[in-house]
Amino acid sequence: MSLQSVLPKGTKLITSAPLPGSTKKHILSPDSSSGENLPLSLSAPSASTSTPSPLAAPFVHLVFPAGEAPQASHLALTFQGGFVGTSVNVWVGEEIDSEREGEVELGLELGGRIYPEDKNRRQIFEIPFPPTVASTGDGVVPVKTSKPVPQIREIKLEFEKSSDHYGRITLYSLELLA
Repeated sequence: MSLQSVLPKGTKLITSAPLPGSTKKHILSPDSSSGENLPLSLSAPSASTSTPSPLAAPFVHLVFPAGEAPQASHLALTFQGGFVGTSVNVWVGEEIDSEREGEVELGLELGGRIYPEDKNRRQIFEIPFPPTVASTGDGVVPVKTSKPVPQIREIKLEFEKSSDHYGRITLYSLELLA
């Protein structure tokens, strides 16, 4: 299976506050040779380094331009070894077809959790999408369906744990793949 980057041009990046003295930068310029978008990159020496706040976990939040929601099935992360987010909550906002009745956009929903290894290499994960729910006499329950990969309006990665003793996380790149 050959996965390609599907990150749309104009994607908005929101991050938790980086450590003092560090910066955050994203690169979303077309590659001159292929005309395709480069992966979102938080690359050295301007890598995004964050430390946990007592109020909220460090996060990276991508918001896609209106009408350009990607249909991604995987994400790729590259951390600096020793500063890896080892437990990551993945929040997903799916694009809903407004023509379907009974469908309501709920904003971000918890899709699941991924567990990157403490390695300085690109790691690819299947995006954990929120389960489909159904109403029954006993209430609302999750059901497994074989629906196609949805379009994503936004995705947020919330880093619960770090491999660093002080909770620091350094993310060099984040890619959405299909």
